[in-house]
Amino acid sequence: ATTAATQLLAASNGAEKSNDMGNKQGHEPLNDKEKEEETQVKVKDERGAWGNKVEYLLACIGLAVGLGNVWRFPYLCHKHGGGAFLIPYFICLVFEGLPLMYLEMAVGQFFRSGSINCWAKIHPMLKGIGIGSVAVSIMLCLYYVIVIARCFLYLFLSFTKDLPFTECAGNLTLAAAECCEKDKANYFWWNNVLKASTGIGDWDSFSWELVGCLVLAWVICYICVFKGVESSGKAVYFTATFPYVCLLILFFRGVTLPGAWIGVKEYITPKFDKLLLGSVWLDAATQIFFSLSLGFGALIAFASYVPYKNNVGRDAMIVALVNCGTSVFAGFVIYSILGFREHKGAGKVADVTSGSGLAFVAISEAVTEMKGAPVWACFFFIMLILLGLDSEFGTLEGAVTPLVIDMKLFGKVRKEIVSAGFAVGLCLLGLLFCSGVGEYLVGLFDSYAMNMPILLLALFECLAVGWVFGTDNMSKAIKDMQGSKPCVFFTICWKYISPGLLILIFCITFVQQMMKAPEYTVFLDCFGGKNQTDLISYPIGAQIIGWVLVIMAVAPVPIFMALNSNKGKGFAEFFIGSAKSVKKDREYDMEQLYYRPVEARTEKNENDETV
Repeated sequence: ATTAATQLLAASNGAEKSNDMGNKQGHEPLNDKEKEEETQVKVKDERGAWGNKVEYLLACIGLAVGLGNVWRFPYLCHKHGGGAFLIPYFICLVFEGLPLMYLEMAVGQFFRSGSINCWAKIHPMLKGIGIGSVAVSIMLCLYYVIVIARCFLYLFLSFTKDLPFTECAGNLTLAAAECCEKDKANYFWWNNVLKASTGIGDWDSFSWELVGCLVLAWVICYICVFKGVESSGKAVYFTATFPYVCLLILFFRGVTLPGAWIGVKEYITPKFDKLLLGSVWLDAATQIFFSLSLGFGALIAFASYVPYKNNVGRDAMIVALVNCGTSVFAGFVIYSILGFREHKGAGKVADVTSGSGLAFVAISEAVTEMKGAPVWACFFFIMLILLGLDSEFGTLEGAVTPLVIDMKLFGKVRKEIVSAGFAVGLCLLGLLFCSGVGEYLVGLFDSYAMNMPILLLALFECLAVGWVFGTDNMSKAIKDMQGSKPCVFFTICWKYISPGLLILIFCITFVQQMMKAPEYTVFLDCFGGKNQTDLISYPIGAQIIGWVLVIMAVAPVPIFMALNSNKGKGFAEFFIGSAKSVKKDREYDMEQLYYRPVEARTEKNENDETV
């Protein structure tokens, strides 16, 4: 039997013994409901649990609502037809985002395990899905935290009367000073903050300021997760709510700025002809998918700590809608400020890009033109830091939980020590991103490790539930947890629609990367009379590293299928037999909360009791 099942059985036996002792002492025997409550308390003590439902929802919202909601969605909305982009965006939410979020939360809550054990309980061949999720989560934790470190650096620079974001300060040569004058905010970002080299092969420069901020970011992240959900559950009361306070304050400040309507108009004006472009639908699907943090295993880990009797469908709906609503609302904040920036003559709204170029260049430049600029800069970067921290420690929890608690990979070593080891190790590796090629490495990880692997892992999750575990069994499990079966629409999505969309997105993404290598922005420093930056393709060596990252993330899936194939029988069971043939030799056992072969029920244990 699996670890979670063993714990539950042990707890059940303990409850029975306690019941027998109560009878002997003249007490009334425990009824079924009391037995269930006692069992849940014992399992809760083993794995820990959220303090209450609010902590769980705030943690899930904090995990889903990240930096991409602020600096990627608004840009995509503006780029792909303004208000018209909301049509494919919400269609993808209905048919892809919400069903997959519902699926991951239900799997975690039902199997009471991290991502590795959950899929292994459905079928041993599927263990690689969880290991792949852990691998991707570790990669994300490695480079995502450097973005938080940069936000810390900008925050510290904001504690000055005159913000330095648009100054050509330092010991600049005459040529460098002339280059800086072309775009001061952009030059400050590349030269002063990143200390960027002129290519991904040039490792000469290094930013010690970023090193200090990186260490600080990891210290705060560790404080939030060292006790697991017990500590992160308390942290989210601040980290998941205060960004909304900042966002609300910045909204009222932004819409009252002169020229704000210029940006808002660019953001919301619908251009319905854009809906005929395939790239619009592809970007909408990928934005929904990555915005909800699907495929990383963190949602599964979070859901495994909630009480078994819980309305998982309602939780998924709340988190998904809050996430998407935040994205739309953040767009008004960002583009009102960008409109003010254009009003001041600092640059056209239409010329702004997404990502770091939006947050650290365009918005920083606009903030310097406001009255009381340091205050607004502090609000903005505190908001970014908290949004990043929520996603960072949530993803880290998704990696640590299955390795430490479920697989017992580190034996009896306390989780606090293992988490510290993860933090120190990833912090040391993160020093690579503090070098002059740090921004180029972030782009490399983002283009390869966080793209195709996540799509493939989510696809196998759908296949695992829809075709191996079976949608009928999943519906029964959800009914046992929340009192009602999921809508038929969700079961159809799990089995057909969502896998179909994921296959389509993956194929398009794969073909695009094979036909044209991903590009990155390189800092030229106006060398040879050129511009400050240029967009070029990654060299062959970098592309090989990128594909190695992809293989590291997805290789566990076929490896564990091969190891558990039982001379080919398992492959036929998984790929050909579908849920119907699986049910012939595997039976759903609601009471023990896991899947096990029928023949195991007739085996005898050491005490000659039927298992």
